[in-house]
This record gives sequence, structure tokens and C-alpha cells, in this order.
Amino acid sequence: MMRIKIEKELYSRKVLLKTCYKFTDDYYVHLSSDIDNYYIEIESKDEENDDDIEKEIHNELIEQAMRELVFEETKNIREILFARAMASSMIYDSDDEKIDTDVYDDSAMKDWFDRNE
Repeated sequence: MMRIKIEKELYSRKVLLKTCYKFTDDYYVHLSSDIDNYYIEIESKDEENDDDIEKEIHNELIEQAMRELVFEETKNIREILFARAMASSMIYDSDDEKIDTDVYDDSAMKDWFDRNE
């Protein structure tokens, strides 16, 4: 079993969990912490000694931290794009530009592969 110390100031708990989850298919993973550090105890399920696992974990921590950073930095633009996509799919009444909520179009429920029109 290998024990890896990770400083809490470098990585969030979310990043740590996502990183460790990636390795759960091939390894038994146990997490613990103290005031300043996280501790990962990891052991191979097939009893192989993997000397590079610590390096792989550190690389995955960096990758997950970057994903979290990009997610936070692009959150506003994704929300704007989603809102715009939803707004463009609204059905407006041509007379007073209000949303028509009384739409009973059965075409959405029609079987697309049904050739009998």
C-alpha cells in the first residue's frame, strides 16, 4: 500500500475526489485528512506493484484542477448560451408578441418512422 500526501491549499476536495474516483477500477483507495493535508492510501487490486501510480495521481490532480478552473471561468458564457438557445425556441403569438402557452401540436408525439401521414 502506498500513502500519498496532498496539500489542501493546492487542491479542492472536489478535485481530490474526482481524481481518486478515476483510479477505483484498478485500485483500492482510502482517503483521510488532517488540518493541512489530504492523504491517499492506494493499493492495486491485482497485487501488481505500480511504481508510477503516484506520478499518475499527481498528473490527474492537475488535470482535474484545470477542468474545475475552466468550468468556473466559462460558467457565465455557458449560461448565456443556454438561455439564448431556450429563448429562441419559444413560441410567440404574432399579434402581441406574448408567449403562447396553449399549444396543442401533436406533431412532436408522432412516430417519425411512421410512413402513414
